[in-house]
Amino acid sequence: MLDALSPWGKTTLERHNDKNIPGSPERAVSRSVIEDTDNRLWLMERIATSQVETRTAIAENLITLQESGMGWLLPYQKDIEGRLTSDVMGFPWQLSPYYESDELPRPEYIYDAERGTELAKFVAQLREHTKGKEMKGQDQSFALIEYARQLVDAVKEREPEVYKRLEPICDRLFPKMEKFSQLPKAFCHGDFHPLNVLWKGKKIGAIIDWEFSGMRPEIYDVANMIGCVAFENPGALGEGLIPAFMDGLYDNTDISDDSYESLPAYIPALRFAWLSEWLRKKDHEMLEMELDFMELLLAVMG
Repeated sequence: MLDALSPWGKTTLERHNDKNIPGSPERAVSRSVIEDTDNRLWLMERIATSQVETRTAIAENLITLQESGMGWLLPYQKDIEGRLTSDVMGFPWQLSPYYESDELPRPEYIYDAERGTELAKFVAQLREHTKGKEMKGQDQSFALIEYARQLVDAVKEREPEVYKRLEPICDRLFPKMEKFSQLPKAFCHGDFHPLNVLWKGKKIGAIIDWEFSGMRPEIYDVANMIGCVAFENPGALGEGLIPAFMDGLYDNTDISDDSYESLPAYIPALRFAWLSEWLRKKDHEMLEMELDFMELLLAVMG
């Protein structure tokens, strides 16, 4: 029988079905943790054929970052033929190191200033190690307003009651969102939040789930991180992780004043993606919570 790890020049010792695999399971067809005969643990992911081009580009980006000296990465491994996606039994697979992390204590973590400082360090390092480099992936800078408009048009047609609450939100946000494409751009993780961090204590061990990475307005990761934390408890906007995160950004990055000025609108603007998710899943409870959250953010914005 073919050894699962043989395309990478390794030999399987055992498969670990007891290991927790962090990150979204929807981003791969299947995932498993395999230990090789050198007692190293690997995450083996089967991906869809339609993902091969994108996932190969992500793998190339992670290697670029690693070679630049950036830490906190779990780069995909090249197989014995030098490929970053390997064919196993007729299906495309990728292999990356498996990282044994500590569980994130929810919701208590939102008050951990130390975690906020760590998250700011990641944004600073990503900016430092991608400046002037040719990173793979599509430019996503202009996508948000178009995405939101299409979503709202669909909601207006299919969910008129939801649209009644969404319309005044759009009236406030869309004029500001029109200007997002003019902001300075940077290479962004694209789904940066504490659950896509593998933690060791309150320190970052590794960053996962790079599927949405690419060039975006430089404030994108900042807005996404703040929105995800504050959604758990809006009180987090005023103490703990988020203020420490912002202090770290001010001290260690050159994010522009224009980008910071857009942040209060960018945070609720990114929640359109979550609205879409709750609509897709027909999760009306989460949909109501999301609309409440967007209205609260707009009230804070003034």
